[in-house]
Amino acid sequence: MKEMIAMTGSSKYRVYIDNNMNKFHTLFEENKIKISEKIFIFTDDLVYKLHRDIIECIKMETNCRILCIPQGEPKKNINTIEVLYDFLLENGANKNSIIIAFGGGLIGDLAGFAASTYMEGIKLINVPTTLLAQVDSCIAGKVTFNYKGIKNLIGNFYNPIYVYICTGFLKTLNNRQFKDGLGEAIKYGIIKDKELLSFLSSNYKHILERENDKLTHIVKECLRIKLEVVSEDKGLMDILNFGHNIGYGIETTSNFNISHGEAVGLGILTSLKLSENKFSISSDIYNKVESIMSKFGLPVKYKVDNYSSFMYAINHDKKNNEKIRFVLLKDIGKCEVKVEVSEKEIITALKESVSRG
Repeated sequence: MKEMIAMTGSSKYRVYIDNNMNKFHTLFEENKIKISEKIFIFTDDLVYKLHRDIIECIKMETNCRILCIPQGEPKKNINTIEVLYDFLLENGANKNSIIIAFGGGLIGDLAGFAASTYMEGIKLINVPTTLLAQVDSCIAGKVTFNYKGIKNLIGNFYNPIYVYICTGFLKTLNNRQFKDGLGEAIKYGIIKDKELLSFLSSNYKHILERENDKLTHIVKECLRIKLEVVSEDKGLMDILNFGHNIGYGIETTSNFNISHGEAVGLGILTSLKLSENKFSISSDIYNKVESIMSKFGLPVKYKVDNYSSFMYAINHDKKNNEKIRFVLLKDIGKCEVKVEVSEKEIITALKESVSRG
């Protein structure tokens, strides 16, 4: 088992990386969690179906209650938050209770927000089961939900007691779910580490075969980069949004038929084209990234049918204020934050990249 120490804000917590799906609850004592306290596992119906034996085993060994919610982005809303609150209240959750977020990023966000606000905050453990959650959202404490059609409009920052990452969970994902996390992994290579980008390119076959050592390396490197970024100057954190502005527009206007990781990948390509047009970076970077995405079977084309709707979504992204500002690239590992871009420049970049042809 590999172990990292996460420092985000004033909090310090452990991140464990392992390939044994049955071990995360054996770490309670090490992290001062009493099994006599009321424990609540929040998961979704698909994760419960895949990992019922593990979840029910924990229920037998602890004072545990389980809540499954339906899968899907439409459930990431205030109504589901109320369901979580009601479940906690009806089952006598108190200040000493523990919530375990057992699932992908959506579960991590919803369970994390509930933990951060119920009785002004109760203990949280993250057990991310998707690659997207393992390489990105399981650390740094951002917990959000969608409101009035605006993605992640309501949110908070709240850190877990610990995070348990098991690459074994990734073997149970379907191909699309697995590949979804690779868009974020590619992003980390672009913004901070060309060696990670090269690793993804040269090992794509082994990664798609889900070899444990390759997956562990990707997870460890992505989390290392994210922790470095969040521990530095706060303004640098903006680089984590590379590709996300466009990705948000694609995700929203597709009615979430394009997944988050796929949308981020498409947003990365458009942002690279914007970077070419704004900073004259080499087109070789775009070609290299497009090639890596193609190797993994990620989409590199998306037809924008209605540019007005698309720009409406961009303009209502919470990362923008009166003006549209993007994170763009000057070179691999070198980003420029808060670059002002116009609607015309965005549409031109889209037509020259993912929406061409």
